[in-house]
Formats: sequence, structure tokens, C-alpha cells
Amino acid sequence: MDPKSALLEYRKRVDLELEQYFKRKIAEYEKISDFAGMFTRDLAEFTLRGGKRFRAALVYYSYKLFGGENDKEIIRLSMFTELVHSFLLIHDDIMDRSLLRRNGETVHKIYERHSKDYNFQDDAHFGRIMAILSGDLASQFALEVIGESNFPGDKKSKLISLVSKGISEVIFGQIHDVLLGYNYPKDYKDEDILKVHKYKTAVYTYRIPLFAGAILADASEEEFKALEDYSYPSGIAFQIRDDILGVFGDSEEIGKSTKDDIMEGKKTLLVTHVYKHGSSEQKNNLDRYLGKKDLNDQEAEEVRYIFKETGALEYCKVECARQVEKAKKSLESLSGKNAEAYEFLKVVAEYMIIRDV
Repeated sequence: MDPKSALLEYRKRVDLELEQYFKRKIAEYEKISDFAGMFTRDLAEFTLRGGKRFRAALVYYSYKLFGGENDKEIIRLSMFTELVHSFLLIHDDIMDRSLLRRNGETVHKIYERHSKDYNFQDDAHFGRIMAILSGDLASQFALEVIGESNFPGDKKSKLISLVSKGISEVIFGQIHDVLLGYNYPKDYKDEDILKVHKYKTAVYTYRIPLFAGAILADASEEEFKALEDYSYPSGIAFQIRDDILGVFGDSEEIGKSTKDDIMEGKKTLLVTHVYKHGSSEQKNNLDRYLGKKDLNDQEAEEVRYIFKETGALEYCKVECARQVEKAKKSLESLSGKNAEAYEFLKVVAEYMIIRDV
């Protein structure tokens, strides 16, 4: 199975559901006001403008892994993960002061441009207000999708509890990430970075989607344990690769500037490796550029050179591969389940090492 092709095919299926859902919500909220309709339309545009639909696919394949048969309903329900994703991305972009997302403006920057249309004098403040509310709306749409599904009530209740508890963990992962950005704790280590990856990325990118499908297909306690053991290393590998692409990727492919993470001062395994193994000159140069808001292309290239010369890039690639092998091993106890779903989870883990988006 080619994971990229499988994801593209599933994206087509879930995007149809998202389009229909948003069409209904726009019509519903246009009755409140023109602004409410436009506001919902903007959220739809952001959600549908890009993304791999990876999380939605994990819901589907987890459901199929344990014998789930209601394809139409699980595809529709799986879009809740994309709404959660929009909610978290919109808020994350505000905190990071990002300008681009998915090859377009971030939501807060879109609304900044329109502040004067509503007699608002502070462009940036208006942008943040509207973006916060847009993210909030996406989070509530996610819960609505679960609630409106045709799965049994007790399972929907478990799923809502899963999402609520999971997002709480993501919030604490984000708090830890923000504090690391301000060098707290001062002696932060790889373990601090991996903790962020576990709670900020692995929980909502892997555990929530996989557990959602498993809940709806009546997986056993042992099977949930296997999924959990797969989720955490997979999520860590996903984020390590994301951090590599955030500096060394193609801006067009990843949908944002490859200077963003450097300008943000983002603490990654690339950074900790330099501080642990780099020369005094390399560390000082990294300190000079990390967090610099007006970073130019030449300075960004120097940071990339430091990451390569210190072995930080290679270290991250090796760690990413190690986490993937750990994830694949945890799947072995599920090899007797649905063959297609099992194969997808295995190859998509491997895909994390080589993906370019």
C-alpha cells in the first residue's frame, strides 16, 4: 500500500463530507446575520484549503482494523478530527504570530485586513479576537459532528469524553511549548522537547483518532493498549519530521515559511543538539538568530548550516526512524486484524521518515 495515495483517496471522501457540512452550517448561520454566515464561510475556507486529512484517515482505519462496517457513517464522523485540527491551528498561529498557513494567510491576518470595515481601529487586536472565536467555533462544530452521528449514544458519550480529556492534555502540551520558547526551564533537555511532542502532537494526531475508531468498533482493553503504544512514538516521529521540514522543507510544499520556526525561537531537538554538541561559536550564532523577528534568508541559511555541521539534522533523522520502529513493533499484536487497516498503520508510520509535507 502506498500511504500517500491512500491518504489522497481518503481526503477526497472526507472533504465531500466537510463541504456538505459547511454548506449546511453557512445556510443556518446566515439566518442569524450576514456576518455570521461570512464568518462560518471563512472557517470553511480555512479548513478546506489544505491538509492531508491524516487524522480523519486514522479514525477510519482504526475502525476498520477492529471490524467496523458502517463506512458511510465513520467517514462522516471522522471529519471531527479536521475541525479539532482547525481549532488548534488557528489558535497556534495566533500564539506564534504566524503569517502563513496552508499556502494562505493565517486567520488572524485575514481579519486584520478587514478591521476598518467594522470601525475597529486596532487591526491586530481585531484579527486576534476574530481568530480566537473562529477556533472556538471549529471546536464546537467538532463536538456537534460527534453528537449528530448515528452511532449508539453510549459510544458517542465515550468519544466526547475522549476528545475533552485529550484536548486538555494538548493544552498543557502547548503551555509547556510556550514556556520552552521563553527558555523555561533554563536547562531544558531532549526529554522536555519529547514531552511537548507527546502531549501536543501525539495525543491529538494519533491517540484521539485511533481511540475514536476503536471505541466505535468495540476494541478490547488489550487492543487499546497496543494503539496507545503505537500512538506516542508515532506522534513523536511525526513532530520530529515536522520540525525538520519546518527548517529544511519546501515552503510551497509545507504551506508556510521555512524561517517561521527560527524566528519564533522554537525549541526542537535540532536546537538542543546544537547546545549539547556545538562549538561556542555555533552556539553563539544560534543564540543570535533564534527568535530574531527580522531574520533574513542568509541568516536562516546559516542556522541550517549549523544544524547540519553539528550533526543535529542527522541526529533528528535517526531519532525519527527509531521512534517509527518502536511504533511498528507495538502493532505486531494486532497483525491478525483487518489486513488493509493493519497495513495502512504500518506503512503510514514508515512514511513519517520520508514525507515532505
